[in-house]
Formats: sequence, structure tokens, C-alpha cells
Amino acid sequence: MKGLLIKDFYMTARYCRAFLLIVAVFIAVSFFGDDNIFFIVYPVMIASVIPMTLISYDERDKWTQYSGTLPYTRAQLVSSKYLIGLIFGSAAFVLSVAASVSRMLANGYFSLTELSVISAVLLVLGLIGPSLILPFAFKYGAEKGRIAFYIMIGIICAAGVLLSGLGFNAVMPESPWAPAVTAAAAVLLYAASWRLSVAFYKKREL
Repeated sequence: MKGLLIKDFYMTARYCRAFLLIVAVFIAVSFFGDDNIFFIVYPVMIASVIPMTLISYDERDKWTQYSGTLPYTRAQLVSSKYLIGLIFGSAAFVLSVAASVSRMLANGYFSLTELSVISAVLLVLGLIGPSLILPFAFKYGAEKGRIAFYIMIGIICAAGVLLSGLGFNAVMPESPWAPAVTAAAAVLLYAASWRLSVAFYKKREL
């Protein structure tokens, strides 16, 4: 597993340098006083696409076939991508939260409630993307996985519009526990996605 992670770190340094530069620039801008929440949210979203990008390069370089000759299980191959996602996502999350605290203090106030909401939003945005797309990628491959993911998102959006037209409205609870519950749900979704991807990849013909 250590070797897989080192390999993915090298690939990230080579192929995802633009992503890392964007994250660094946005974090720097948010630290130095810009109040636009986008500068805090975007680095987490960028970090969340790194695992999918690595899968695309793996398939392009025929790594999926070559890895079968190495002493790694398919569960380990899947886990390396989820762990890379957690590592870079956690780094972006910590930096974004620190930038949010810095922004509050620069404006002369600090709100634990606001910080908890922002943290929950960052966690959800960082986890929900890879949680939804990675199982498709491991089942169908990177390109087909993207198509299946977009179709699923389209169906969900269409269903939301339909339900809204029929008079159904989603109401966000105002409980102080709502951010914690939302964050916990995102973590559980990521864990479920991880297990599902392992199951899919074990059955996939390479």
C-alpha cells in the first residue's frame, strides 16, 4: 500500500501541478482578506477531483493491466485512490477552515456556529463528488464512469425539479446539530462508496 501511495503522489506532482497551484493561490487569496466564500470552497472541490484524474492517467498508461502482475490486491488499488483523496482533501479542508477563521478575525469577530456550518459545507463538497463518481469509474472505467455519473446527476436534478413542481420542498433543519449530522452523513457516504468501489473492481474484467 505504501508503494501505491508513493506512486500516486508522484503522479499527482507530475500531472496535477495545475490543481495544486490553483489550490495554493485560492487559499492565499482567502487568507489575505478576500471575503468571497468561493475562495474558501473551491480548493476543497479541486482537491476532490484528484483521485478521478489519477484513475484517468492510470488507464491511459495501461497501469490497470500492469498492476495485475504486482503483489497488490484490487482492494488495495482502490483504497490507494480513496486514501489519496482523503490526504489531499484533508489538507485543503484544514487550510480552508484556517482561512475562514483568519477571515473572521480580520473582520473583527468569531462565530463558532458559522465556522461549524462552513466546515460541514466544506466536508460535504469535498466528499460527495468522489463518493458518487469513483464507484462508476471503478466499475466501468474512467471515461464510461464519467458518462454514467453525469447521467445519474441529470436524473437526480430532473427528479428534484419534478418534485419541486409537484409541491415538495426540502427544508433544512435549524438544529445546532445539523452541521454535525450533515458532516457525519458525508463521511458515511464516502465509506460506503469505498466499499462499493472495492466490490465493483474485484468483479471487473481488465
